[in-house]
Amino acid sequence: MIEFRELRKGEFERFLKAFSRSGSLKYRNNKWVGLNRKGEPFTVHVKHGSTRKYSRRLIETIAGDLGVSREEFTQWYHKSR
Repeated sequence: MIEFRELRKGEFERFLKAFSRSGSLKYRNNKWVGLNRKGEPFTVHVKHGSTRKYSRRLIETIAGDLGVSREEFTQWYHKSR
């Protein structure tokens, strides 16, 4: 079964950039804001300075907001390594 994976901070940022609308992603006031590929807004709140890894569960939730399937995530993950 294909599963989402835990991501480190840099991987997480690349994940958001890869699946959000080009040029829409911004980091402001401890949160990532942007538009998904359908043009719908999304926000990811980040606790400042304490998070180095993002859990599988969180990645799965964010992927749902971005409209990313497990297969797309897996392909992106293996290409980004």
